[in-house]
Amino acid sequence: MLCQLCNMGNSEFLKKIDRIDPTRYHYFITLLSDMGYFLDGYDLLVIGPALIFIGVLFHLSVFLSALVGVATIVGQLIGGAVFGVVADFKGRKVIYQWDMLLFAVFAILSAVSTNAYELIIFRALLGLAIGADYALTLSIIGEYSPVKKRGKFLGTGLMSWWIGGTVAVALGLILLPYGNIAWRYMLAAGAIPAIVVLILRRKVEETPRFAVEHNIKEEIDDIKNKLGIKDDELVNDSSNETVENANYLKRAIFTFTAWFLNDLIFYGIGIYTSVLLLELGYSGHAGSLELTLILYLIGVIGTLSFVFTADRFGRKGWQAYTFLAQGLALGILGTYYLLLKHSPPLLLLFPMFAIFYFANAGGTGETTGIFVSELFPTRMRTTAMGAGTAISRVGAIISAVLFPIMLKIYGIAPMEFILFAVGLAGFIITVVLGEETKNKSLETLAR
Repeated sequence: MLCQLCNMGNSEFLKKIDRIDPTRYHYFITLLSDMGYFLDGYDLLVIGPALIFIGVLFHLSVFLSALVGVATIVGQLIGGAVFGVVADFKGRKVIYQWDMLLFAVFAILSAVSTNAYELIIFRALLGLAIGADYALTLSIIGEYSPVKKRGKFLGTGLMSWWIGGTVAVALGLILLPYGNIAWRYMLAAGAIPAIVVLILRRKVEETPRFAVEHNIKEEIDDIKNKLGIKDDELVNDSSNETVENANYLKRAIFTFTAWFLNDLIFYGIGIYTSVLLLELGYSGHAGSLELTLILYLIGVIGTLSFVFTADRFGRKGWQAYTFLAQGLALGILGTYYLLLKHSPPLLLLFPMFAIFYFANAGGTGETTGIFVSELFPTRMRTTAMGAGTAISRVGAIISAVLFPIMLKIYGIAPMEFILFAVGLAGFIITVVLGEETKNKSLETLAR
């Protein structure tokens, strides 16, 4: 009887979490979680501008250059898979409070590398911390968020990723006059916000849904105090949430495949945009970084569009049509090259890249991870996020390794047609297998 009363109380507690107006603590926990994505975006995309200097200094072959670019992604694959499982058993808080220490240490070690092999090893180890945070960030934000604001709060994660990438390219431009030493400052700079976040995360509580899942009364009481929830308040639960019985195999096929396709279509272009513009002769070092910076700013605008519309228009439509938009933009560029036998002019390439960046940042880049965080229950949420991170990183690795090699051997057109097919596949799988999660509680989606 006592256990039944406890479960009823916990159920009411989660309903209050879903209906509560956002508090300062919601924004605090979201900001600290978003900083993990910010640092991921910064570190992953800073390697593009840094490679302009590293390639010359370390005399990198195409293969070694690809390994430097992909090392962090390999670490993410392992870190997400391992720490996602740990977080479902031991809790979100313990990993959340310490992974930034690993990030700071290996960011600094990457910056003082004396050869390509040291750099590859340190960036792979840094990726472990990023992978751990990937498994946690959207899970933590989603498990705290009120249901009608959840899309907005979750959307800020990838927005922070793009802001981090924009800061990386801007810093690359600022440090460009420093020559061959500039890349060391770029890689080390990520340690500064990581240390600040490490300190602030010591103040966070466990997530309400993990605390309820494991009936951790002390944590539940602390969360109630932080959010101002009172036991005697009644819940106005007038929602009419409906959802099909959860088919987790179908959801796993949909979410993991879509996330894999998103990373496959983006990372080869996203990491090497500045190098690509340079090698295709569109501009010099400074000009290629300036154009890349503009594209990243367009990405930030894309994420803002999602943040302010996700809870109105939902996730499924955004994902389907932005997959299609990315594929069409790259398909147009490939067709131009095929018909005219030379690279498209900047007046065509830049608008197509702008569409690609806007659609990825404001669409599939947002929704693929968000779907995983919403479509799996608390008991397996970070495990699913870790698995999704690992599977998506396989797509990122394939794209990041093959893109520069194919660019050297075959030119850009074959890659663009392949990525057009990837975008079309993402559109089809979303339309056929996707479920809308807008305005549905995580408990309803888990039924």
